[in-house]
Amino acid sequence: MRYKQIIFDVDDTLIDFADTENFALHSLFNSHKWPLTSDLQRQYHAYNQSLWRDLELGRITYDELSEKCFRVFLKQNLGLTVDGTEIMNEYRSYFGETHKLLPGVEDSLKFAKRQGYKLTILSNGEKYMQRHRLELAGIKTYFDLIVTSEEAQYSKPNSHIFDYFFSRTEIGPSETIFFGDGLKSDILGASLYHVDSIWFNHRHRKNTITDLKPRFEVETYPEFINLMRHDFA
Repeated sequence: MRYKQIIFDVDDTLIDFADTENFALHSLFNSHKWPLTSDLQRQYHAYNQSLWRDLELGRITYDELSEKCFRVFLKQNLGLTVDGTEIMNEYRSYFGETHKLLPGVEDSLKFAKRQGYKLTILSNGEKYMQRHRLELAGIKTYFDLIVTSEEAQYSKPNSHIFDYFFSRTEIGPSETIFFGDGLKSDILGASLYHVDSIWFNHRHRKNTITDLKPRFEVETYPEFINLMRHDFA
């Protein structure tokens, strides 16, 4: 077997992030009777993604992201003054209850287990929330190891989060492949750590990093199963 271990990302790899964000944002705004248009929702998504990129690049901390996100966004767009940490905690309470799997996830995990792979998680997120969502989705038991950036104190693509991960598994980087949707987090992080990767490009994004070449690229879970069936040849 070419690999012994498969690392999975969580958001937008296993669990549908767009569905999760949509539910959490609407729940938050509805609870406060704030107006939420489709345009404002798109602005929030872009703003939130920019904060996560800053986190991945080490420009801000997780606590700074948490405090700043809604405080700044609501002030700039609705003229509201809020406690950023308090609103983020409320948002995350809704976020943590949403767990819609992307098509084909569970069949692929079952197939991978039958093939003998050790399945693991490496996620930029909170320890409790990610475990809770995986449990609600009914797939937590497939994974032998779950590591989050909250525990590691570093986020992908930083190599320190991979140091933390591999200190907790007996299988090394050369026998591991990373499956994730995040080009600038999952795939770049794996590349920097000399771990082979599969870019799960189900959102049909363009690779804007010309020198970053994942070993494989798939758009669906059946394509991923086909790679496993042929031992990633």
